[in-house]
Amino acid sequence: MFSIFSSSFSLPVTHSKNQKAKIKIKEAHLSSETKMGAISLLLDTIVLLFSLVVSIATPLLDSQTCLPSHLFPAPLVDLKKWYADLYGDYLVTEKPHFFVGLIWVEIFFLWPLCVANLYGIVKGRGWSKTTSLMAGVCAATSMAAIMAEVLGSGRASEKLIQMYSPFGAFAVCAIIRGLLPRARKTTLPSASHGYAARKKRA
Repeated sequence: MFSIFSSSFSLPVTHSKNQKAKIKIKEAHLSSETKMGAISLLLDTIVLLFSLVVSIATPLLDSQTCLPSHLFPAPLVDLKKWYADLYGDYLVTEKPHFFVGLIWVEIFFLWPLCVANLYGIVKGRGWSKTTSLMAGVCAATSMAAIMAEVLGSGRASEKLIQMYSPFGAFAVCAIIRGLLPRARKTTLPSASHGYAARKKRA
């Protein structure tokens, strides 16, 4: 008789402890998901901005480095010249062979990836992580060559270095976004379900 009373009393206590433990686990899980969601949103915004700039600048401005100037409207040619004079971008003015090669890579590889990123991020497509990683690696490789030149040549102004530096940071963010795992929805068993199962076994 005493054992029956003891077991019936300990069952609610055990259930209460289990319920509290599950609540704590669920709160920690939600907190982790919230932090990852905030980081993911920040990276999405940065990569979206980077992709938008590249998607516009590549066909209108950067491609002038490789293609004849008569293919572009006069205002765009003047804008490119104004930029080169303002920042002292000797790479744009002198067009060294390695820089021209990087622009060709940008046109045929980076630009389509950035256009895909725009669509994929806005529409929430899972494959946008892959295109983001590919675009980030491509941009980081190009920026490594460009930064090595502008920092090592001694010819670049502080303004030019400050103009190129954010693109390197954007490339790193794109790589991180591509490497982060996708958030997975996990369901925890409800306390009431667990209690009902124990009661049925009893």
